[in-house]
Amino acid sequence: MLLHAPDPNEPLPISNRKETIYGAIIPFLLVSWVAIGLRMWVRFRIMREPGWDDFFVVLAGCLNTAATTLVLVSINYGLGQHYLYIGASNMVKYQQVFYAENAIYITETAIIKISLLLQYLRIFKAGTMRWICISLLCIISLWGVTYATLAWLPCWPVRAFWNRLEMPDAKCWGFGFADLNSFISLFESHTALNMVFDFTVFMTPMVLFSKPNLRMKNAFAMAGIFVTGAVVVFTSIWRLTSIVTTKAATQPFIDFTWWAPLSILLSCLEIDLAITCASMPVFWPHFEKSVSAIFVTHEVHVTEHRRLDDTDHELELVHSNSCSLRRKASGKSESGNSRETLNRTEGGTEQAGYYQDAYVAAQVVPMEKPGLGGMGLETNVDSEKPPKWNL
Repeated sequence: MLLHAPDPNEPLPISNRKETIYGAIIPFLLVSWVAIGLRMWVRFRIMREPGWDDFFVVLAGCLNTAATTLVLVSINYGLGQHYLYIGASNMVKYQQVFYAENAIYITETAIIKISLLLQYLRIFKAGTMRWICISLLCIISLWGVTYATLAWLPCWPVRAFWNRLEMPDAKCWGFGFADLNSFISLFESHTALNMVFDFTVFMTPMVLFSKPNLRMKNAFAMAGIFVTGAVVVFTSIWRLTSIVTTKAATQPFIDFTWWAPLSILLSCLEIDLAITCASMPVFWPHFEKSVSAIFVTHEVHVTEHRRLDDTDHELELVHSNSCSLRRKASGKSESGNSRETLNRTEGGTEQAGYYQDAYVAAQVVPMEKPGLGGMGLETNVDSEKPPKWNL
């Protein structure tokens, strides 16, 4: 740094300005928590079926909040400024904060992917896709544990990471900056694998588009989710490009606080968008249904269909000259008796009075086989194999 001392009065890039850092990461953090809140409300109050995927989303949200807070705190210790001019005490404090935020970020990149894969297991109940999800779950879990261990334990003892002068005999590796090449290689390898896993995880549900009879409504909803996932992947690619270009903030010269803000901003945005994308499939269908209930007008059309009897009368009841339909509300018959009969007599023969219609008569005992004109109620139960996945 001394051999390539930067200009202390050099204008700050946009990504290094305090207002840019605050304005970029705080709104997206709030959006991610709104998405988590809606997800939890649906899972606990509507579906009443919380799962491990919800636990990992909340855990990722908590870790993301902690990492974002540390990023904002690091501004006070020189983030965005040239490392050479922030002072020795701020160098130590910045390294302490960076140690924590880097370890948290590496941990949560694996946790949010694990949450998404557990969410996919709710959809893919059997078959090849379920085994693909389980395999990815195992691989990403191992990847996360490996890199998280290297991030949380970069040196032994750990405090040698930010205070190497007091512990010259400490053992450091990887993120502990044992040597320049290993430090750069570890950063680039983690970022590259993170990008590959982002792409793989967000492309896995694309098989749902091949589901027969997929409704257009569901197709548009899934497309919106995949667009958000594509933005996450694009953010990962952008972060990888920035890290490769600056060689993990060491090229053209070592200046952690000057070259790092862009990649740190992209790291925060990546996690915020990933959390939002993971929560949208849970709450969006219920949110859309609620909005539709407010703004959609339902039209009701009432129609009447009459059936003609054998005598061509437009009545469902048999036409009768001897029995009038004009009954009094009290239920009394024309003869003055309080008991009303449903039968009528013609020529000494008792005949059914008002329910001669074949369709109406067939519904009196609906579970029997139809006996009048082929009318009646018949129940058919069709069974088929349960689907391998459900939307």
